[in-house]
Amino acid sequence: MIKDLSIIVLAKNELETLKELIPKLKKFSKDVLVIDGHSKDQTKLFCKKNNIQFILDNKLGKGDAQRVGASKAKNKYIIFIDGDGAHDIKDIKKIYRLLKKKNDLVICSRQTGGSYDLDLDAGFSSLVRASGVIFLVILFNKLFKTRFTDILYSLKGTTKLLFRKMNTKQNGFTIEIDILICAINNKLKIIEIPSRENARKYGVSKLPTIVGLYFIYFIIKRSILKKFQNK
Repeated sequence: MIKDLSIIVLAKNELETLKELIPKLKKFSKDVLVIDGHSKDQTKLFCKKNNIQFILDNKLGKGDAQRVGASKAKNKYIIFIDGDGAHDIKDIKKIYRLLKKKNDLVICSRQTGGSYDLDLDAGFSSLVRASGVIFLVILFNKLFKTRFTDILYSLKGTTKLLFRKMNTKQNGFTIEIDILICAINNKLKIIEIPSRENARKYGVSKLPTIVGLYFIYFIIKRSILKKFQNK
């Protein structure tokens, strides 16, 4: 049990996965929060029965849910986990240890850790997504002079104070890129570690492939703004 860690679970209609995930997370921290995107299943009832904080987001998207979760977390260190069961929870202790070693933001990479979504044997749709992820990483590294291998994976850790300092604005799935850029702009110490992404057991992915076009626009826009700010 880690006394100064809060685990923020972002979920929408993920009841079946939460039934498996939450008991495992409670072994890491007493402060486990489920930030719910107004699910139509029995997530609220499940959380109540298991003494888990259940908090509704503002119906604005994943970025908003992260900010809601961070504002309600009780402890110094926070780790964000998706409620779909794709994240390898064994990495929680690794992320925490790296934060305790004065790293400001710990992000995880499927490119180096492996991913079901990046498995080319899974078909054409997987090939498209894999190619898109790689392109976004190359574009981001080129424009921001970084060396990341994954900029979209949502398993990450930081402190409650630093997350507030980042002052993220994005509400949707672009929040993962927003966090990275805000951390870079604030000159935070960022470390990337390999992490295995598991296959989703229940439900369907909520990230449409077309959103990738907005990711490209957002990265280019923020890089231009950064250049003007540095002049």
